[in-house]
Amino acid sequence: MNNIVDRIKYGTETIKDPIKDNEFSYGKIIAERNACDNCGKCMNICPVNAIKINTITNAEHLVSVDYKKCIYCRNCVDICPKSVLKMTSDYKMAQLELAGDKLREKIYKTFRRSLVLRVVDTGSCNACMSELNALSNTFYDISRFGINVSPSPRHADGLVVTGPVTINMKEALEKTYQAMAEPKIVIAVGSCAYNGGVFKEGDGVYGTLNDILPVDLVIPGCPPSPQAIIFGLLKIMDKIKKTD
Repeated sequence: MNNIVDRIKYGTETIKDPIKDNEFSYGKIIAERNACDNCGKCMNICPVNAIKINTITNAEHLVSVDYKKCIYCRNCVDICPKSVLKMTSDYKMAQLELAGDKLREKIYKTFRRSLVLRVVDTGSCNACMSELNALSNTFYDISRFGINVSPSPRHADGLVVTGPVTINMKEALEKTYQAMAEPKIVIAVGSCAYNGGVFKEGDGVYGTLNDILPVDLVIPGCPPSPQAIIFGLLKIMDKIKKTD
Protein backbone atom coordinates (compact mmCIF):
# COMPACT_ATOMS: atom_id res chain seq x y z
CA MET A 1 0.00 0.00 0.00
CA ASN A 2 2.85 2.36 0.81
CA ASN A 3 4.31 1.78 -2.67
CA ILE A 4 1.04 2.80 -4.30
CA VAL A 5 0.87 5.96 -2.20
CA ASP A 6 4.49 6.80 -3.12
CA ARG A 7 3.75 6.42 -6.84
CA ILE A 8 0.74 8.71 -6.59
CA LYS A 9 2.70 11.25 -4.56
CA TYR A 10 6.01 11.27 -6.48
CA GLY A 11 4.98 10.06 -9.93
CA THR A 12 7.02 7.85 -12.25
CA GLU A 13 10.70 7.47 -11.47
CA THR A 14 11.66 5.54 -14.60
CA ILE A 15 13.20 7.59 -17.41
CA LYS A 16 11.01 7.48 -20.52
CA ASP A 17 13.82 7.46 -23.07
CA PRO A 18 17.05 5.98 -21.63
CA ILE A 19 19.04 6.59 -24.81
CA LYS A 20 18.27 10.26 -25.31
CA ASP A 21 21.18 12.64 -25.90
CA ASN A 22 23.03 13.55 -22.72
CA GLU A 23 25.22 16.65 -22.76
CA PHE A 24 26.87 15.59 -19.49
CA SER A 25 27.98 12.19 -20.80
CA TYR A 26 31.46 11.43 -22.12
CA GLY A 27 31.76 10.06 -25.63
CA LYS A 28 33.93 9.76 -28.70
CA ILE A 29 37.15 11.75 -28.93
CA ILE A 30 37.32 13.42 -32.31
CA ALA A 31 40.12 15.23 -34.13
CA GLU A 32 39.82 18.52 -35.99
CA ARG A 33 40.65 18.30 -39.67
CA ASN A 34 43.98 19.64 -40.92
CA ALA A 35 44.97 21.08 -37.54
CA CYS A 36 47.46 18.51 -36.21
CA ASP A 37 51.17 19.36 -36.47
CA ASN A 38 52.23 15.74 -35.87
CA CYS A 39 53.95 16.42 -32.54
CA GLY A 40 53.04 12.96 -31.22
CA LYS A 41 52.32 14.06 -27.64
CA CYS A 42 48.84 12.56 -27.62
CA MET A 43 50.08 9.21 -28.89
CA ASN A 44 52.90 9.05 -26.36
CA ILE A 45 50.71 9.85 -23.36
CA CYS A 46 47.93 7.39 -24.19
CA PRO A 47 48.12 4.55 -21.61
CA VAL A 48 46.37 2.01 -23.87
CA ASN A 49 47.87 2.86 -27.29
CA ALA A 50 44.50 3.88 -28.69
CA ILE A 51 45.87 6.80 -30.73
CA LYS A 52 47.59 6.56 -34.09
CA ILE A 53 49.11 9.30 -36.22
CA ASN A 54 48.45 8.95 -39.93
CA THR A 55 51.58 9.34 -42.03
CA ILE A 56 49.71 9.40 -45.35
CA THR A 57 50.13 12.70 -47.16
CA ASN A 58 46.95 14.78 -47.49
CA ALA A 59 45.03 12.47 -45.15
CA GLU A 60 41.70 13.85 -43.95
CA HIS A 61 42.61 13.21 -40.31
CA LEU A 62 46.22 12.96 -39.12
CA VAL A 63 45.11 11.63 -35.74
CA SER A 64 42.80 8.67 -35.25
CA VAL A 65 41.45 7.34 -31.96
CA ASP A 66 40.34 3.73 -31.56
CA TYR A 67 37.29 4.36 -29.39
CA LYS A 68 36.94 0.67 -28.54
CA LYS A 69 40.39 0.71 -26.92
CA CYS A 70 40.13 4.21 -25.43
CA ILE A 71 39.62 4.56 -21.66
CA TYR A 72 38.51 8.21 -21.99
CA CYS A 73 41.01 9.57 -19.48
CA ARG A 74 41.25 12.86 -21.44
CA ASN A 75 45.05 12.92 -21.19
CA CYS A 76 45.33 13.35 -24.95
CA VAL A 77 42.79 16.18 -24.96
CA ASP A 78 44.58 18.03 -22.17
CA ILE A 79 48.10 17.67 -23.59
CA CYS A 80 47.35 18.63 -27.20
CA PRO A 81 49.02 22.06 -27.74
CA LYS A 82 46.66 22.96 -30.58
CA SER A 83 43.45 21.56 -29.06
CA VAL A 84 43.03 19.24 -32.03
CA LEU A 85 41.40 16.51 -29.95
CA LYS A 86 38.02 17.13 -28.38
CA MET A 87 35.80 14.90 -26.26
CA THR A 88 32.17 14.79 -27.34
CA SER A 89 29.08 13.72 -25.41
CA ASP A 90 28.19 11.04 -27.98
CA TYR A 91 28.06 7.91 -25.81
CA LYS A 92 26.40 5.81 -28.54
CA MET A 93 29.57 3.93 -29.47
CA ALA A 94 28.43 0.30 -29.17
CA GLN A 95 29.46 -1.63 -32.26
CA LEU A 96 28.23 -4.94 -33.63
CA GLU A 97 31.06 -7.17 -34.83
CA LEU A 98 28.81 -8.99 -37.31
CA ALA A 99 27.29 -7.43 -40.40
CA GLY A 100 24.76 -8.05 -43.15
CA ASP A 101 23.22 -11.52 -43.50
CA LYS A 102 25.24 -13.00 -40.63
CA LEU A 103 23.91 -10.35 -38.28
CA ARG A 104 20.30 -10.85 -39.31
CA GLU A 105 20.53 -14.65 -39.22
CA LYS A 106 22.28 -14.99 -35.85
CA ILE A 107 20.89 -12.09 -33.85
CA TYR A 108 17.94 -10.11 -35.16
CA LYS A 109 15.68 -13.10 -35.88
CA THR A 110 16.27 -14.62 -32.46
CA PHE A 111 16.68 -11.83 -29.92
CA ARG A 112 14.29 -9.09 -31.03
CA ARG A 113 11.63 -9.85 -28.41
CA SER A 114 13.68 -10.68 -25.33
CA LEU A 115 17.24 -11.14 -24.16
CA VAL A 116 18.40 -13.04 -21.08
CA LEU A 117 21.98 -12.33 -20.01
CA ARG A 118 24.55 -14.05 -17.84
CA VAL A 119 27.18 -11.65 -16.51
CA VAL A 120 30.75 -12.80 -15.80
CA ASP A 121 33.40 -10.55 -14.26
CA THR A 122 36.75 -11.92 -15.41
CA GLY A 123 38.92 -9.53 -13.40
CA SER A 124 37.58 -5.99 -13.56
CA CYS A 125 37.98 -3.12 -11.09
CA ASN A 126 34.21 -3.46 -10.53
CA ALA A 127 33.34 -0.15 -12.21
CA CYS A 128 31.64 -1.82 -15.19
CA MET A 129 29.78 -4.15 -12.83
CA SER A 130 28.47 -1.15 -10.90
CA GLU A 131 27.12 0.40 -14.10
CA LEU A 132 25.52 -2.91 -15.10
CA ASN A 133 23.84 -3.15 -11.70
CA ALA A 134 22.31 0.29 -12.26
CA LEU A 135 20.39 -1.03 -15.27
CA SER A 136 17.97 -2.86 -12.99
CA ASN A 137 17.09 0.07 -10.75
CA THR A 138 13.80 1.94 -11.04
CA PHE A 139 15.37 4.77 -13.03
CA TYR A 140 16.58 2.70 -16.01
CA ASP A 141 14.52 -0.51 -15.57
CA ILE A 142 15.77 -2.53 -18.56
CA SER A 143 13.25 -5.30 -17.90
CA ARG A 144 10.63 -3.20 -19.74
CA PHE A 145 12.58 -3.86 -22.95
CA GLY A 146 12.55 -7.62 -22.37
CA ILE A 147 16.12 -7.68 -21.02
CA ASN A 148 16.79 -9.72 -17.90
CA VAL A 149 19.77 -11.21 -16.06
CA SER A 150 19.96 -14.91 -15.20
CA PRO A 151 22.16 -16.53 -12.53
CA SER A 152 22.43 -19.63 -14.72
CA PRO A 153 24.16 -19.77 -18.13
CA ARG A 154 21.75 -22.53 -19.20
CA HIS A 155 18.90 -20.01 -19.19
CA ALA A 156 20.87 -17.24 -20.92
CA ASP A 157 20.90 -16.02 -24.52
CA GLY A 158 23.94 -13.82 -24.10
CA LEU A 159 27.17 -13.73 -22.13
CA VAL A 160 28.20 -10.31 -20.82
CA VAL A 161 31.88 -10.04 -19.91
CA THR A 162 33.54 -7.27 -17.91
CA GLY A 163 37.22 -6.78 -17.17
CA PRO A 164 40.34 -8.27 -18.76
CA VAL A 165 40.34 -12.05 -18.97
CA THR A 166 42.65 -13.15 -16.17
CA ILE A 167 44.42 -16.51 -16.15
CA ASN A 168 42.43 -17.71 -13.15
CA MET A 169 39.08 -16.82 -14.77
CA LYS A 170 39.72 -18.17 -18.28
CA GLU A 171 38.46 -21.68 -17.54
CA ALA A 172 35.36 -20.42 -15.72
CA LEU A 173 34.57 -18.13 -18.65
CA GLU A 174 34.90 -20.96 -21.18
CA LYS A 175 32.73 -23.30 -19.10
CA THR A 176 30.04 -20.64 -18.79
CA TYR A 177 30.02 -20.15 -22.56
CA GLN A 178 29.90 -23.90 -23.22
CA ALA A 179 26.94 -24.30 -20.85
CA MET A 180 24.85 -21.85 -22.88
CA ALA A 181 22.49 -23.15 -25.56
CA GLU A 182 22.76 -22.10 -29.21
CA PRO A 183 22.27 -19.56 -30.60
CA LYS A 184 24.21 -17.40 -28.15
CA ILE A 185 25.95 -14.06 -28.22
CA VAL A 186 28.96 -12.58 -26.44
CA ILE A 187 29.00 -8.95 -25.31
CA ALA A 188 32.18 -7.17 -24.22
CA VAL A 189 31.34 -4.36 -21.78
CA GLY A 190 34.14 -1.85 -21.25
CA SER A 191 37.53 -1.29 -22.82
CA CYS A 192 39.17 -3.88 -20.56
CA ALA A 193 36.93 -6.68 -21.83
CA TYR A 194 37.60 -5.73 -25.45
CA ASN A 195 41.32 -5.08 -25.35
CA GLY A 196 42.61 -5.52 -21.80
CA GLY A 197 42.62 -1.78 -21.06
CA VAL A 198 45.24 -0.61 -18.58
CA PHE A 199 45.65 -4.20 -17.35
CA LYS A 200 46.61 -5.64 -20.75
CA GLU A 201 50.28 -6.18 -19.93
CA GLY A 202 49.61 -7.50 -16.42
CA ASP A 203 51.20 -10.80 -15.40
CA GLY A 204 47.85 -12.25 -14.38
CA VAL A 205 46.06 -11.38 -17.64
CA TYR A 206 45.60 -14.15 -20.20
CA GLY A 207 44.61 -11.97 -23.13
CA THR A 208 41.67 -10.25 -24.75
CA LEU A 209 38.17 -11.66 -24.92
CA ASN A 210 38.48 -12.01 -28.69
CA ASP A 211 41.35 -14.45 -28.14
CA ILE A 212 38.98 -16.83 -26.35
CA LEU A 213 35.39 -16.28 -27.51
CA PRO A 214 33.72 -14.81 -30.62
CA VAL A 215 32.56 -11.32 -29.62
CA ASP A 216 29.31 -10.09 -31.18
CA LEU A 217 28.91 -6.69 -29.50
CA VAL A 218 31.45 -4.26 -28.05
CA ILE A 219 30.30 -1.51 -25.67
CA PRO A 220 33.31 0.81 -25.19
CA GLY A 221 33.99 2.93 -22.14
CA CYS A 222 35.87 2.95 -18.86
CA PRO A 223 33.33 2.31 -17.58
CA PRO A 224 30.50 2.70 -20.09
CA SER A 225 27.54 4.55 -18.62
CA PRO A 226 24.18 2.81 -18.12
CA GLN A 227 22.92 4.78 -21.13
CA ALA A 228 25.75 3.46 -23.29
CA ILE A 229 25.08 -0.12 -22.18
CA ILE A 230 21.34 0.17 -22.82
CA PHE A 231 22.03 1.61 -26.28
CA GLY A 232 24.24 -1.38 -27.10
CA LEU A 233 21.71 -3.93 -25.85
CA LEU A 234 18.87 -2.30 -27.78
CA LYS A 235 21.09 -2.16 -30.84
CA ILE A 236 21.73 -5.90 -30.77
CA MET A 237 17.96 -6.44 -30.37
CA ASP A 238 17.27 -4.12 -33.34
CA LYS A 239 15.10 -1.86 -31.17
CA ILE A 240 16.88 1.45 -31.65
CA LYS A 241 14.40 2.87 -34.19
CA LYS A 242 11.46 1.97 -31.99
CA THR A 243 12.98 3.76 -29.00
CA ASP A 244 14.15 6.95 -30.75
